[in-house]
Amino acid sequence: MALIISIVFLPQHIYADKVPDSRENVHVGIILQPGIAMPTGTGIYYGFDVEYMYKISQYANLHAVYHVYDNNEMMFQALSNGEIQMALGISPTTERKQQFLFANTSFYNGNIDVRVHNDDTRFTFNKPEEFNDKIIGLVKASITHDCAKKWIAENNIHPVFRLYEDVNLLYADMDAGVLDAVISTGSKVSRDYRSAIHLSTNNYYPIFARDQVLLKEKVDEAMNIILYDDGLYPEKLFAKYSHFQIEEGLYLTSQEKAYIAEHPVLRVAILENQAPFSFIDDDGEPQGIAPELYRRISQTLDWPVEFKVYRYRDEIITALHSGEADVYALTTQDIIASEEAGLALSKSIFKLDIFSLKRPDVEKIYTAAYIGRMPNNVQHMMHDRLSDVNFKPYDTLEECYEAMMHREVDAVFCNMAQMNWLMVKKGSDKFVVGGLGDMFAECSSQMLSDNKVLNSIISKTVKSKAVDITSIINRNIYMKPSTMDYIHNIPTKLVVIFFMVILFITVMISRMMYISHQKQVSAELSAKQAALEASERARQAESNFLSTMSHDMRTPLNGILGYTRMAKGSTNMEEVQQYLENIDNSSKLMLALVNDVLDLSKLASGKMMLREEKIIPMELYNTIKSAITMNAETRHVEFKSEVRLPENMVLYSDRLRLQQIAMNLLSNAMKYTPAGGHVFWDVSIVEENGEYVLIELIKDDGIGMSEEFQEHMFEIFTQEIRNESLSTRGTGLGLSLVHNFINMFGGTISVKSKLNEGSEFTVRIPVKMVPEVDNENDSGDDSSQEYTKNISKDLLKDVPILLVEDNEINAELAQLMLSEYGANMIDWAENGAVSVELYSASEPSHYRLILMDLRMPILDGFAATRKIRALHRPDAAVVPIIAMSADAYEEDIQHCKDVGMQAHVSKPVDLDTLIRVIAEHL
Repeated sequence: MALIISIVFLPQHIYADKVPDSRENVHVGIILQPGIAMPTGTGIYYGFDVEYMYKISQYANLHAVYHVYDNNEMMFQALSNGEIQMALGISPTTERKQQFLFANTSFYNGNIDVRVHNDDTRFTFNKPEEFNDKIIGLVKASITHDCAKKWIAENNIHPVFRLYEDVNLLYADMDAGVLDAVISTGSKVSRDYRSAIHLSTNNYYPIFARDQVLLKEKVDEAMNIILYDDGLYPEKLFAKYSHFQIEEGLYLTSQEKAYIAEHPVLRVAILENQAPFSFIDDDGEPQGIAPELYRRISQTLDWPVEFKVYRYRDEIITALHSGEADVYALTTQDIIASEEAGLALSKSIFKLDIFSLKRPDVEKIYTAAYIGRMPNNVQHMMHDRLSDVNFKPYDTLEECYEAMMHREVDAVFCNMAQMNWLMVKKGSDKFVVGGLGDMFAECSSQMLSDNKVLNSIISKTVKSKAVDITSIINRNIYMKPSTMDYIHNIPTKLVVIFFMVILFITVMISRMMYISHQKQVSAELSAKQAALEASERARQAESNFLSTMSHDMRTPLNGILGYTRMAKGSTNMEEVQQYLENIDNSSKLMLALVNDVLDLSKLASGKMMLREEKIIPMELYNTIKSAITMNAETRHVEFKSEVRLPENMVLYSDRLRLQQIAMNLLSNAMKYTPAGGHVFWDVSIVEENGEYVLIELIKDDGIGMSEEFQEHMFEIFTQEIRNESLSTRGTGLGLSLVHNFINMFGGTISVKSKLNEGSEFTVRIPVKMVPEVDNENDSGDDSSQEYTKNISKDLLKDVPILLVEDNEINAELAQLMLSEYGANMIDWAENGAVSVELYSASEPSHYRLILMDLRMPILDGFAATRKIRALHRPDAAVVPIIAMSADAYEEDIQHCKDVGMQAHVSKPVDLDTLIRVIAEHL
């Protein structure tokens, strides 16, 4: 295991027998910390500080020899007496600057916090008095010790400090409950702890003994070269080790804290009839995205809010200027309109795409309704792109909808939240949804221009981990319908919820990339043109990806919605069956798109592992050939193949990834070869130097690729934009996935391509082949299906089952699926806590099976399983518990087994797989 870790995480050329004799040894001090400096068990170290030093060593022709110390005091002593020449990850103080030399550039920055257990309810946030008489652990003679003494003096509190020489002993006592809190450093907070008090933010540097001036100059020069070559290197390196740590919490300045103290109540202006953003319910209470957002802000900051309700936006602007209200909760006004009104916007809270909703009988839109005053930026985009549409303003979304249904206008233009709210309340069969490209509405809070402190407080809080804006939006978009609405809209709602989840995942990925880009722009090397051009390419690729992914998602979604609507209106069962098959095909296409994005995420995080399974070569490649032949016939492309594989041999490799590589390359060849063209596929396995190599040649005479595009064709999200390919553009993920998969196999891919002449891809992958030892020719899938067919349809009849699922629709779907195998005794628990109560109250051995979701409110599936297994009754230790969850990474499956579950079935649930697993454990 140690060897695997060293291969994955450490740079190449670090072993002693590979280091050139000309390299100069440099003795470096480190302190072992998760994600910063960690041992592998083979004398090699890895982590952020260590790998950064390896990188510096390559540029400075140095060989780093590491010395591990328990604490800073011991390391500083070693630095002073010449035992080591430099040390890593040290924050500056006046005393240290006098004693040592600091590098010109920092490695990274981190926070010093008072940290407590995540579930410790004794401590809130930023309440020093809560730590009076509490036992707090910290490392002796460290920067944290200095900060701690300053903190207690400033706040006149009296905790009990317990000092440690070793940080590992510190956290061991914290985990054992000996300590109430710890004060520690780091750019992130441990998974098990949260920040209760933020003390300081510090930069961390390499430092040198006073006589090591030449060494310091070498390190400074190497760091300059590294950052010139890649201005984002520290951020990328930090992300590489981020799985050891998680994000930080919210921190307010003393000025911001004083503002809250001086304003005991935050007065928040909202509109009375702007669902789903804000409205008044039957009990007279404000509801919607805006009220829930500010209730969460109130809870996070311990700051009471009072909602001021108005009918029109102009009334809110007047209230802000008169001092009647402090902040307008949510507005889509742009910065220009805000300036004209003498107001300022907070940081963007979220963005929503704009859609057109038209009556089914409308072919071309001539008139369209929208809500209130259209933001200037959206107004300009509308007029530029839709100059022949006459827009009419209305006060509410309901009025817009009624105007469309009464034929006053042809369509309604609204954002995604409003569209989904209408789908739930009115039914998706009342209108046809159309996209408007990259048009979107940006939502922010609004306040007086000179109220910069309030602006800062709101902007910080909504961007902190304490405020989950995605969940707030989802809860208010998908308001609970009536019973008749629910029955009428089940298929559409399932699809829209699924689409929204995927869209928000994509938006969050986009935001992470954007934040990374912003850091680069603000860094020291932002003026260098090369870095700026690289950043712009990444931003453009990201934008193209989001636009294309939105299009590709809507394509199967349109099929699902359309055939659902047609199936609901048909009484012909043959037609309904055909519609359902089309819905199934469209759903599989959407799932394939989602899987591509997830595969990319697994590759980026290093969580993807190749599997070795038995494969009958001809069977695998005949399956691929059949699928591509059908594709070729549909596109009127001539497809020829030569599959030359050894007989009576089987290979052991990852079937899914081999199939993905071939299907991606062949699908691209078909996609970019016009009708009448030709695609050729040659597959062979040859023996070279005693090893077997799979060789695939994919050749077409399609539109080809430019030389410029070929230089970065395997980069993520990259696509070549040409007139010939506008109608066949993909997501820009396929070639990147292919390249990564081939690298994981240890193979190679080469490309020859010319514009308008075609492309030729050659793939070489080493494989393991052995003689076939029996006459079985199935791969396991057919026998698996046969096994399921042999299972009795009464398998679950009179079998008491406890179904634990927080989503009502998923629960109903699971019950319907299980009923196909006779299930008639299913109890539903809407969260983990209810499942523990039901099981505890049941007679011993009553429940023979538990199906457990993982992510649930109140108590998740892992905790619920632990509690059930811990019950003092014999059946609790043996009752089969099977996880049913969308969390399907290897570590998720292993975690399920670690807490006592017997098996894991991933969502979307395949009934054959589920029944097979149940049969194995009943």
